[in-house]
Amino acid sequence: MDFCALIDRLCADPAIAGSERTAHYAKSSQIIRQGDICRDVIFLQNGLAQMSYVTFEGKEWIKSFFVEESVMGSRRCQLLGEPSTFSIICLEDCDVLAIPYDRVRKAAANSPTLLAFFFDFNEQVSLRKEKREYEFLCLSAQDRYQRFLVDYAHIVPRLTQAQIASFIGITPIALSRIRKRINQADSLGVAGAQ
Repeated sequence: MDFCALIDRLCADPAIAGSERTAHYAKSSQIIRQGDICRDVIFLQNGLAQMSYVTFEGKEWIKSFFVEESVMGSRRCQLLGEPSTFSIICLEDCDVLAIPYDRVRKAAANSPTLLAFFFDFNEQVSLRKEKREYEFLCLSAQDRYQRFLVDYAHIVPRLTQAQIASFIGITPIALSRIRKRINQADSLGVAGAQ
C-alpha cells in the first residue's frame, strides 16, 4: 500500500474518521519535544525532519532522518504514556497528518490490510534499528560516513555537515578530517584509506 493510499484508507476508517489532524510546522519547529507526551502516529507528508536526543550536557545526537512519506512517533509515549526521550525537529517546513495511536491500533485490529501494513512497517523499523546499532558498535567513523553517503544519498544535499556528523556519532571537526582523508586517498587512487 503506498503512502497516499494508506492515508486515504486510514482517514476513511470509522475508528479514525474525525480524529485526524493536519498541521504545518516551520523549519526549526519541534513536532515532538523531548520530555513531552505525544500519543499520535505522525505521517510526514512534505518536508525533512530529524529525531534527536539532547544529553544532560546539552549535546545533541541525531538518531534518524525522516523524509516525505515517513511515519513517525514515540513508542514510549504511544504504548506506555511516558514522556518522549527524543525530539523530532523540522529541518525544512513540514506538513504532517497526526492520528491518535489508539485509533490507528483499533483500525488495524479490524482490517487485515492495515494490520499487514503496520506489521511490515514494524519489521522495517526493526531492520533499520539493527543495522544502525551494528554500525555504531562495529564500524569505524569513516566506514559509518561512507555507508551514510550511500544509504542516504537522496537527502545528503539537504543536510549540513554538522547534521551528518551528529548522525554518525562524531564531531564536525572529526568529519572534516575523515572527508579530507577520503579526498586525499581518492586523489592518490588509494581505496579505503583509514
